Amino acid sequence: MPAYAHHRSVTRFTQEKASQAPTAVSNLGDWGSAVSEIYSWPEYKPQPLHSLDRTAQSLGIAKLFYKDESQRFGRSLGSFKALGAPYAISVLLADEVQAKTGTRPSSAELRTGKFQAITSRVTVCVATDGNQGRGLAYGAKVFGCRCVVYIHDHVSAGRKEAMEQLGAIVIRVDGQYETSVHHAKEDARMNGWHFVSSTSWDDYETSLSGNVMRGYMVMLEESLQQLPDPSSVSHVFMHGGVGSIAAAVYLGFQQHGHTPRFVMVEPNEADCLFQSAIAGTPTRSTGSLRTIMAGLACREVSPAAWTILEWLTSDYLRIPDDWAADGMRSLADGNGDIPIVCGESCGGAMGVLLESARDEYLRSALGLDANSHVLIFGCEGATDAEIFEKIVGRHPDTIFALQSQ
Repeated sequence: MPAYAHHRSVTRFTQEKASQAPTAVSNLGDWGSAVSEIYSWPEYKPQPLHSLDRTAQSLGIAKLFYKDESQRFGRSLGSFKALGAPYAISVLLADEVQAKTGTRPSSAELRTGKFQAITSRVTVCVATDGNQGRGLAYGAKVFGCRCVVYIHDHVSAGRKEAMEQLGAIVIRVDGQYETSVHHAKEDARMNGWHFVSSTSWDDYETSLSGNVMRGYMVMLEESLQQLPDPSSVSHVFMHGGVGSIAAAVYLGFQQHGHTPRFVMVEPNEADCLFQSAIAGTPTRSTGSLRTIMAGLACREVSPAAWTILEWLTSDYLRIPDDWAADGMRSLADGNGDIPIVCGESCGGAMGVLLESARDEYLRSALGLDANSHVLIFGCEGATDAEIFEKIVGRHPDTIFALQSQ
């Protein structure tokens, strides 16, 4: 297998794909209410967008922006997924209370425990590689319900412990991610629990998956407000997994009238979006799913996300793990710019840019040149400090200390 592979989409903006997307787009609806709600939370503060000017110069591009989620709701969460699941839980519990009392509580009232007699009987669950489960456990703790998280046998002990510290019951399943999904969904069905995931099989008809996606839009809206000129962005890099967050970000740009090149980055061993683009239909990855990019180790795409991605995505890349590690180390070093704590699952985009500075074919294939304005969404920080230190050579707290200077 080549070290990497690139595929330029032939379906972007085609009438056929545009005609298949409106149901999912419509069901996501106006995410403004979700964004406003999260803005009102006491722990909310905008996360930074860094302009890495010296790094951009070394890469031979005009500008490089990095949206930094490494401290979203604190370093112990440090991921965009702390936005989606907690918002979905707040809506779910408000629905439950309203059904029982006839009065709809605010999220602030839910936080007080006033309705604990009702909310404590609600159980939410999910299957996760770490970040989604951590976000779900956090939301359950804040708004007052029970949480059960299913993990597969690749998930690190550190990530398991982080979810348990937030009050979740964590069940390790023998097998890969999809096996844990099966167990979580089946237990939810049998016990009357609520399976909270951004993956949707019904174009976001189910409110839970749609609300998770709407919560994610906070990251997108912050970015558009922080960019000096959103219309000047030529490339937006996102990372794969099942495709949900990339679909949210790409759709958000499109709905705001900005359509730069949307570039998808995946591990060689977990490339379901790349394979789906090649085949022209949702296709399972045949890789081992063994990758340091743990949050992207997914076998199958989210069907609803795929209807948006095949309409909007311009480029698909699958890359080796060492590119992600190189990207993490480069961002941590700073190279004259602010040093950044970047997790394994979002180091790949920076790795691609580093490689493109050496590989003229890759640079040309992605349309990168001296006029390019590139935006990377750094969707996670050090979600396992021990793993981060092993890859980067320094503890994340060391990088944060340098950053604060």
